Amino acid sequence: MLTVQLAAEKAGVSKSLVYIWVEKNVLPHFRLGKPGSRGTIRIDESDLKTFLDSLKRAKRPKESPPPAHRTNGIFRHINVR
Repeated sequence: MLTVQLAAEKAGVSKSLVYIWVEKNVLPHFRLGKPGSRGTIRIDESDLKTFLDSLKRAKRPKESPPPAHRTNGIFRHINVR
């Protein structure tokens, strides 16, 4: 189980960002302590990895421009409605 500090270090982000993730309930966590108190937050390392993997974005391949239409060797634009 990771503390907020360790989770932030492993994720390469600030502690405050980890607290935001916890507050918004997007990062699974445990809050240990007496009911009604803030308690202490612990994060399972596998939950952190799964969460970070969910943020990963794939690179999109560069789109090639649409083919231009030719008229007598001269390019012209076509308006489509």
